[in-house]
Amino acid sequence: MILRFFKAIWRLLSGVSRVISVLVPLIFFGVFIAAFSLSRGDAGPESLPDKAALLIAPAGALVEDAPALDPLAAFLSQDYQQPTVLQDVISAIRRAAEDDRISAVVLDLENVAGPTTSQTLEVSAAIAEFKSTGKPVIAKADFYSQANYLLAAQADQVFLHPEGGLFLEGFSVYRAYLRTFLERVRVTMHVFRAGDNKSAVEPYLRDDMSDGEREVITRWLTGLWSAYAALAESGRGMAPGSMDAFIATFPEQLDAAGNDLAETLLAAGWVDVLADHAEMDAALIKWVGAEDEDGLAPMVSLEQYQEDFAMSRSESEQGLPLIAIVPVEGTLVPGESEEGMAGSDTITDYIESALEAEALVAIVLRVNSPGGSVFASDQIRRKLFEVRERGIPLVVSMGSVAASGGYWIAAEADEIWALPTTITGSIGAFSAFPTIEGVLDYIGVTVDGLGTTALAGAASFERGLSPEMASIVQALSIGAYEDFVQLVANGRGMSRDAVEQVADGLVWTGQEASANGLVDGLGGLEQAVAAAASLAGVEQWRTRRTSVPPSFESLFIEELSRSLTQSVLPKGAWFQALANSFTPVVKSVSSLRDPAHLYVQCLLCAPIP
Repeated sequence: MILRFFKAIWRLLSGVSRVISVLVPLIFFGVFIAAFSLSRGDAGPESLPDKAALLIAPAGALVEDAPALDPLAAFLSQDYQQPTVLQDVISAIRRAAEDDRISAVVLDLENVAGPTTSQTLEVSAAIAEFKSTGKPVIAKADFYSQANYLLAAQADQVFLHPEGGLFLEGFSVYRAYLRTFLERVRVTMHVFRAGDNKSAVEPYLRDDMSDGEREVITRWLTGLWSAYAALAESGRGMAPGSMDAFIATFPEQLDAAGNDLAETLLAAGWVDVLADHAEMDAALIKWVGAEDEDGLAPMVSLEQYQEDFAMSRSESEQGLPLIAIVPVEGTLVPGESEEGMAGSDTITDYIESALEAEALVAIVLRVNSPGGSVFASDQIRRKLFEVRERGIPLVVSMGSVAASGGYWIAAEADEIWALPTTITGSIGAFSAFPTIEGVLDYIGVTVDGLGTTALAGAASFERGLSPEMASIVQALSIGAYEDFVQLVANGRGMSRDAVEQVADGLVWTGQEASANGLVDGLGGLEQAVAAAASLAGVEQWRTRRTSVPPSFESLFIEELSRSLTQSVLPKGAWFQALANSFTPVVKSVSSLRDPAHLYVQCLLCAPIP
């Protein structure tokens, strides 16, 4: 009887287990479908008003590629939103210029991170096209950062809250130098580099910036600031030099305005109107020329406008030759792409997807990357070689930064286009990693053993590097650099000597790179696409941006996290700030994935806002 009793219990538990294994996925699936239906609606895209403003209100950074949802980011964020793709903003503004339903563009810049000067250059061209139709562009925010103000400066009217502000200060580059710290904690940093100006390793070897590095950074940083100031001044209709003069006399101007920051900015002409939220709303009704049932100016979001356009686009472009745009966004790493990282497997899948597309006539590789893993860079380069072998024109469009590995994958293209403020070059290679034999010696720990060959255990975290292993790692770095120089020479049709004159780890702006032969022309994605069309011999074309469809799991997590994070995770900006503070550290460590520990990366080439 006891045995039968336990068998019955076991059957009951097994039955419950099977029920749970079936019901739980169904329940989760039902929750997902319900959330998806509620968020998207069942009636299709909502029709646009007859008269409204196009609202550009990005949350976070503007990117070239929106990667698959990061589940950790989704659950840590109380209001997770996918990044805004830069080209979506540009194309929407250009379409709105010819759309009679759109009477104005409103730039709500409160939550945007950046954009960089290079990104603003491209957006400003679209804004100029929109303004040429006589339609106004209005910028509004409680506070402006130096980065997003450059975009606001291109508007016809710049609104600022009376208690808000803006700090114009210029650009700077500061790094933490670790040599003395590493000595004190008895950590040995093994550094190997090829290219005397490959400055990524300087913080491990020095306590300050070298004279050579100071000279290089001064050159390109001054060029970037000059471009920023010139664009802001032209947007505001001010004389050249006005921004530097304002910064130099800011304390005196602040004092003259009774220490009121907003009034100081208004008096200097950097903003047009000081208005609280209610006053801004009332003013927008006049600028837009319409009012909705809530007593506000009717607004069309970027997402809504894209959905509306997508319905008509496929019909109007049917049968046209295709130019595929392949985005490369972030540090180059082996494997799949993540936020801030361009995975070589994902990028090669993008390229393969483009090659399989019907009516493909050309590919434009849009690069916004400071480089990274040598292995990942070469994986992408080899896949791009297939494009050239098939006789398909390949053009590279450089975004804010396309340096080191970012240039490695670009060098062999038919044409390379960069913006004047693109950061590029940095043709060099390095390897760096720490060992703790000094720490173990200090605390009295010894490591002993044996190996079957002279190289067995010659690179050890606990024992350090043997001279033989150190010479091997240095040779590998030199080999990677020589490969880099040779592929640039082959791709650009230059001699090795000519490449080495502009290589050696040196960083260049796009303007300088154009002068020294590293790029073919100055312009944004639009100009690069036109160049690709010319190489393909087509006068009309359509473009499509390659992407990997999100998985069911990603969509499910995205929808579920929108509700769970509101009720489960801690509230308040402090939690979000705490979570965000760990992101750069985690990302920088997790990007070090090269199987040979070799990198073609410019750590100083993060886009300057």
